Amino acid sequence: MPLVKHAIHENDVVAFTETIPKAQSSGTWPAGAEGTVVSDFGDHKMVEISDDDYYGATLDMPIVPVEKLKLITKYS
Repeated sequence: MPLVKHAIHENDVVAFTETIPKAQSSGTWPAGAEGTVVSDFGDHKMVEISDDDYYGATLDMPIVPVEKLKLITKYS
């Protein structure tokens, strides 16, 4: 049976498979950091990283190539 890879779309929760540069400041997000896809640009996704300690305040919204994302939870 062939392995089916699910497409990643808006509202899906993803994790980074490698270090990703921050969009809003200097530094990087580590591999394994999780976020929610908020915009779908085909081969790139905008991922919202939020802070659970402050009621989900947005920390950053990097645009990440789909090959650097792993689907965690599918909501789309």
